[in-house]
Amino acid sequence: MSGPETITHRSLDGVRVRLSGAHDLGRPCTSVARIADRGRLHEISSGTRTDALGWAEDIGLDRFEQEFRIQGGRLRVGRTATRDADTGLSDPVLAAVWEGRRHAVFTHLYHARPADAVAFFGTMRLTEHADGVTAVPRGRARRPEPAEMVKEVPGLGLMEITALTGQTRKRLPSWRGASVAGGELFQDTVEGQGPYFLLALKSLLVTVLPEEDRVREVPRRLAGLAVRAIR
Repeated sequence: MSGPETITHRSLDGVRVRLSGAHDLGRPCTSVARIADRGRLHEISSGTRTDALGWAEDIGLDRFEQEFRIQGGRLRVGRTATRDADTGLSDPVLAAVWEGRRHAVFTHLYHARPADAVAFFGTMRLTEHADGVTAVPRGRARRPEPAEMVKEVPGLGLMEITALTGQTRKRLPSWRGASVAGGELFQDTVEGQGPYFLLALKSLLVTVLPEEDRVREVPRRLAGLAVRAIR
């Protein structure tokens, strides 16, 4: 690495995070949020248009069948199916991708028609920015919890970033963490999955799932990465 890098990402709920440090910060960042509407909870993701197409391919979509112009972008839908690894049973799925100029929002709906996808995307106000897309629930729809950002940082691991609220603060361990610049650092272990780290900052909660051979280096490498919320 020739020198410090700086990059800004925006999550689906509008939280903007700036990362800077002597790390490779060029990997994509995706955001995940849940939207509750009429008794159902839908998970949506955002990223670049390339991320969305990669996701569609991963869930087995061969082609998009229909396209609609909505909210300043295009909503493309296509049919595929998910298969349960244990039972072998499959469910029909409608993949839906809203594409802006550079970014996209994508989700899948079970047993749905194209009109259902149009209606669901109508429960959110989508706004594309240079650093991401925001999805603001409208009408009776709501977001029951803060959105999260997910980003891989080589040499550190997978980072999950969300707003630090009364709700997300419950993820912190009961003991005091180590004092670090801007907050506290905790280390804990999930049985069967290994160690992970939690960095509680003034307004952000950062979870780090470390690379298996880099666990001991995480505190030092985190110290060289500035993470902060910006307006």
